[in-house]
Amino acid sequence: MEEMYCIQHFSHDHILYLDTWWHDIQMSCGLCNCLILKCQKYYYCFGCDYHIHKRCAKLPQYINNSLHDIHPLTLIRKRSSFDESIICCFYCEKPLGDHEYAYTCNLCAFYVHITCGSIPLPTITCNGHEDHHIVQFSCHQNPMILVELGGANKDGLGGNSNRCFACQLPWSIPAYSCTTLTCTNFIHKSCANLPQKIQHPFHSHNPLKLQISKPQTCDVCCKKDCMLNFSCTQNGCNFKLGTECANLCTIVKCQIHDHSLSLVENASSNSVHCDACLKSYDELSDNDDSSILAKSHEVQQTQSFFFRCMECSYNLHFLCGPLPYIIKYEYHIHSLILIDSIMDEDFDKYYCDACEEERNPEFRVYTCVECKYTAHIHCMIDEIMQVIKGDTNGVELLSLGENRWKLGEDMDKAEDQTLIEGLTIGDIIDALSEEEKQKLLQPLDFISNKRYYNYYRNLNSKFDDLDSIENFDNYKDFFQSDYDYSNFRMEVLYYTAVEGLKIDDQYLRQEVVAVDGKYLVPNTLAPIFKTFLLKYGDDCNSSTSSTGLKSVASTLLSIVIDRMCKTKVEDVTMDDFKEWIFYLRGIGEISGFRVNQFLLVLLEKSMDAYLGYMAIRCEKQIPEKLDMKIEALEAELDKCKKMREQIPTIMSQKSSSIQHFISQASKLKHNTVGDEWF
Repeated sequence: MEEMYCIQHFSHDHILYLDTWWHDIQMSCGLCNCLILKCQKYYYCFGCDYHIHKRCAKLPQYINNSLHDIHPLTLIRKRSSFDESIICCFYCEKPLGDHEYAYTCNLCAFYVHITCGSIPLPTITCNGHEDHHIVQFSCHQNPMILVELGGANKDGLGGNSNRCFACQLPWSIPAYSCTTLTCTNFIHKSCANLPQKIQHPFHSHNPLKLQISKPQTCDVCCKKDCMLNFSCTQNGCNFKLGTECANLCTIVKCQIHDHSLSLVENASSNSVHCDACLKSYDELSDNDDSSILAKSHEVQQTQSFFFRCMECSYNLHFLCGPLPYIIKYEYHIHSLILIDSIMDEDFDKYYCDACEEERNPEFRVYTCVECKYTAHIHCMIDEIMQVIKGDTNGVELLSLGENRWKLGEDMDKAEDQTLIEGLTIGDIIDALSEEEKQKLLQPLDFISNKRYYNYYRNLNSKFDDLDSIENFDNYKDFFQSDYDYSNFRMEVLYYTAVEGLKIDDQYLRQEVVAVDGKYLVPNTLAPIFKTFLLKYGDDCNSSTSSTGLKSVASTLLSIVIDRMCKTKVEDVTMDDFKEWIFYLRGIGEISGFRVNQFLLVLLEKSMDAYLGYMAIRCEKQIPEKLDMKIEALEAELDKCKKMREQIPTIMSQKSSSIQHFISQASKLKHNTVGDEWF
């Protein structure tokens, strides 16, 4: 380019002149903010203290850059309106200096330093004869040779710090290495051969373009250091697929989610929350119960896999996700079925029959009910993968919670249980004796319980409407006083429903099924009750209650279990606790069923969690409500101040009519109305 003595540059209003002389004055370039050295040519303004490098003067005002290929970038000065916040370069992540020029997209709030925006990011295109293992890449000035077996180890030139200039991962073969002795650049063969565009099932609505950029987070595996990725930038989409995940393609249907789920392998997902168990892998491993070692081991074996919805933020752990309900294991004669958990109070520890190591009873397992053979999920990983990576049409895949009553359903089918035509649970209740009906109406000592309930209800009443700002003193007491919080447990424990134990109309009209040949339960509740018997056993044999009363108790127990299983701990209310505990206590009184384990969980773990969620909500809501009230009062105060400020102006511009009225009032201020006549 011909050297120009003077120029009109877009960065300055005046003409700039070229200075070619050495100088002793310390000056900074008005574009790049770097010092102008003595030996460097620069342009300057006669009237202003403004200088720019000669090389910077040649920078284009507009560029297209692969870091942001949605819109062109414009070289502009950082605006003063942005000075209050720190703006960082997208590429190097270092802050922009005050009044520094940067390549900018104002539409997307995108900024890169001039130097970063000028870096020619590699486009991996190859020229040459690959048959001879020597190629020329457009992003590298020297030819490169293919190294497949040893040799050309980059440790000799720069050590382990060398990185592939595409993916930024360390040296590994096969790779293309620079043919010169002094250059340490290389590119993995796998990176060099990647296609420029792909259509991927995890993002099927738009093709993905291969891009090299600063480290990005892969939207599939959650790894944060992907410099080489397939990206979508159409219609504001910012989907990123790391090249390591480009070969993943397993998609499964999930009954509890509207969209298909992608199976992610080799994931970095310890902090991702599962929408089934509502925990992250870190939280699953970090537990102080007696099974922490078994739990940690099972998590470690499966935490590199999880199911993810690419259309919304929905994730499932592999342990909780859509797994085949039935699998065939070559070392067991029968098929194994998937159940959410299996435990027995007679055992302190539980073991996997496949690996003979301890298992955590809270996690799902594959089991054979007939042989009482139980196996870890991770011990069946090969069998599971063979199913979900194959043709899943006709295969039943179930997530955590979906197969809660599946075991009971299958046992009903195996025993060929049928409806007892014409007989409903309502008919059974009608046939009960008056004494049995009275037991349903008052299963507990109503008078004694009512007295204790009223006492504890009165103690706890001060914490009603705790999230109200009018109740602020009680809010302070809840968080700061030494209140006996066991009073909440006592309140729900002594609650007694006036109407006694009642069955909803929707079940009263259902025809019943005989479970275990002696309990008559509505058809839709039979799997729940059968699962209860399989997991906790039948303790009702010693009860002297009639078959009819036991059947009513079985129905009530199934309803309560179903409701508890459908209610998240964070959503439970005091009314829920009262109803469930009253029903469980009443069912235990009239039937002999083992319900103490449910009562203990409700009164201890669940109640503690309820109080915790109550504290969390109040801690958040009270400040928010106070802030809203302060904002409203401040707005009202500002309104009053503005009206007050207008008073002098209004008074100075009084109309003649108003002035007449005021004058008349002044004349008659000491008179009575009657003075005009008397």
